[in-house]
Amino acid sequence: MLNLPPPDIERRPVTTASRILQGGPVALVTTADRGSANVIPVAWHMPLSARPPLVAIAIEQSRHSAEMISHSEQFALNFPARSLLHHVQYLGSMSGKEIDKFEATQLETFYAAHLSAPLIKGCVAWVECEVQEVLPFGDHFLYIGLVVAVHVDPAAFEDRWLLDAAEARPLHFLGANYYSALDRTMEARLPRSAEAPERVLAERVREELELTREAEERRDELIGEALRDVEAGKIVDLSQLTREQPSAPGAIVPLPHGQDV
Repeated sequence: MLNLPPPDIERRPVTTASRILQGGPVALVTTADRGSANVIPVAWHMPLSARPPLVAIAIEQSRHSAEMISHSEQFALNFPARSLLHHVQYLGSMSGKEIDKFEATQLETFYAAHLSAPLIKGCVAWVECEVQEVLPFGDHFLYIGLVVAVHVDPAAFEDRWLLDAAEARPLHFLGANYYSALDRTMEARLPRSAEAPERVLAERVREELELTREAEERRDELIGEALRDVEAGKIVDLSQLTREQPSAPGAIVPLPHGQDV
């Protein structure tokens, strides 16, 4: 039986759908054509096939990178770590038609295995692609690329993102100039064959809610301690806060009354 929507749900414009689908790792897409290279941040990318390995990126049709990728028929996905946070935002604010982005940002690069497009240092994974097809959709081109090489930082990725070292976590795009980093790994547990799934799943929900409450209580304790240290004129070690509460690594923790430590 269908129920009425919960009263606290809000309707939003249909254009909001693209922002809701964001939140995955942002990619710095590099390409090279006729002796020049360019880079553009892209959040709209996805896998299409495992055999053959195909991925797709969507780029607004008027972008300089769209022209270069269409002509060169190649691109590389560079997945930046948190150290390149401000570079990512800056690279999305300028056009490669007007300025050499690599010269402007002094990003270090290295040779790709199969492409003339450069790969960017300071990233945690790289995917080299040869364009197989270009499809126009609305105001974007969808570039379908055959993956010809993959490189990873083993401190960041094995068969999944590891999330061990804060500096080796991929940067995730949330929208506008807001980003995040994955905080921790959670392992889902399935009901056993002899268990009633509705009962087991309800228990799992209660467990997760209890863990969330404990984390919030511990976070409040840490913030209270930090406030007392600030009032006493002591230096506050932010790493202690970020290690024990589920904010992005190294983030500034908001304190009551608009204070930051």
